[in-house]
Amino acid sequence: MRNFLITWLCLALFCGQLDGRLVRIRRIRRLVGDHSERDAQITDYRVSPLDEEGVFKFAFRTSNGIDVQAAGSALETIGLFSYTSPEGVPIETRYIADELGFHVVGRHLPQPPPTPSYILRSLEYIRTHNEDGSPKARLL
Repeated sequence: MRNFLITWLCLALFCGQLDGRLVRIRRIRRLVGDHSERDAQITDYRVSPLDEEGVFKFAFRTSNGIDVQAAGSALETIGLFSYTSPEGVPIETRYIADELGFHVVGRHLPQPPPTPSYILRSLEYIRTHNEDGSPKARLL
C-alpha cells in the first residue's frame, strides 16, 4: 500500500511539472503569435568580398523584421542586429569583437548598479597616497 501511494504521489508531481511546462509553452506561443519563424524569408542580402586589406562586409534582412549588419577583418569585427521582441519592443544590439574580447551594447541589456561612493573615495585615496599613507607628490 505504501509503494502504491508513493507511486501515485510521484506520478502526480511529474504530471504537475509537465502541465506547468505546457502552460509556459502555450503562453510563449500566444506572445509570439501565429507567425511561424520557420516561414521567415530573407528579403535583402548584401555581401562584399574581401578587399585587398582583408575587410569584409555583409548585411541581410528577413521578412519577420530581423536586420543584421557586420563588417571587419580577421582581427576586428563590428556589427549590429535588430528585431522586435515578442512583446513588441524594438531591440537593437551593437557589438565589437577584437583582441580585447566581445563587447556588446544595447538598451535592453541589464546595467550594473552605480559604484558606491565609499568605493569611489577609496579609489581616489589609493590614487593620491603612497602605501605608507603619505600623500603622493603632485606633478605639475
